[in-house]
Amino acid sequence: MMNRIEVEVLDPGLQTTFQDLGRSAGRSYGIPPGGAMDRFAHRAANELVRNSPTEATLEITLQGPRLLFNTPALISITGADLGPMVNDRPVPMWMSVFVRAGQVLSFTPRNLKPGLTGGKWGGRAYLAVHGGLAAPQSLDSRSTYLRAKFGGIKGEGRTIQPGDVLQSNPPRLRSFAEAAGRLFPANRCPSYSHAVTVRVQPGPYQEHFQSEAYTHLFGQPYRVTTDADRMGFRLEGPSLPHVSAALAEIPACGAVFGSIQVPANGQPIILMADHQVTGGYPIIGTVLSADLPLVAQLLPGDEIRFVTTE
Repeated sequence: MMNRIEVEVLDPGLQTTFQDLGRSAGRSYGIPPGGAMDRFAHRAANELVRNSPTEATLEITLQGPRLLFNTPALISITGADLGPMVNDRPVPMWMSVFVRAGQVLSFTPRNLKPGLTGGKWGGRAYLAVHGGLAAPQSLDSRSTYLRAKFGGIKGEGRTIQPGDVLQSNPPRLRSFAEAAGRLFPANRCPSYSHAVTVRVQPGPYQEHFQSEAYTHLFGQPYRVTTDADRMGFRLEGPSLPHVSAALAEIPACGAVFGSIQVPANGQPIILMADHQVTGGYPIIGTVLSADLPLVAQLLPGDEIRFVTTE
């Protein structure tokens, strides 16, 4: 049996955190579920290196880290193509890769203008190592919750930092090299783009909106504003009018990843992984979970269209 994989952080990147499938156990305490924004990419990365889907991966946002592997490793990188390289040689996405001790994983700078990325659109990549990243569990999850400063590396609720040493859980494979080269089927990969169409289940507060609100929601595209983070994406587009000002707010109701809230200004907000557990704005619909990976990879200025499931 091999020793644990060990990785030293040389440069942390823009925002690199431990994430898994979230902490449903925290809802009763008012703690968001959190977890990977792009759950599909997270699961695929773990699958490629023969991990359980519940193991922690590194969620890498826009600008990737530089990581020195102190031991051999089996890794995979999925999600947005942020230009991964090992010792300055390109690394295939969506494939299990053997990394030797002493090699450095890095990422190339991105040109983030729409239409100029050569099909490499998206804002978040996921790095899995065989065994999964080791970290204390907080409410049955290793996910980092930055706002409350808990979870993730050392349970400290922060991004990775220079000098951190990341370790895997004990590996099970006899040979990392022999397990490399496994490719995730291309026909199963999401079609990330700067212009996406996603399905929405209307409700549950239809009676709070004028009939034209749904005509607008399903008729015209919206753009992601700069006010977009792991908690929610504020959109800009046709107004979704409430029946009255009094119906623009509601008693606190449960919210889920993908809920579309509409405050008094009529501009929708898609709740994301770190969304609040309850909210006071009426929900006009909810994005299907199967389409959330497309939303999770959007950047400010990107376009989103909604279509109804009904």
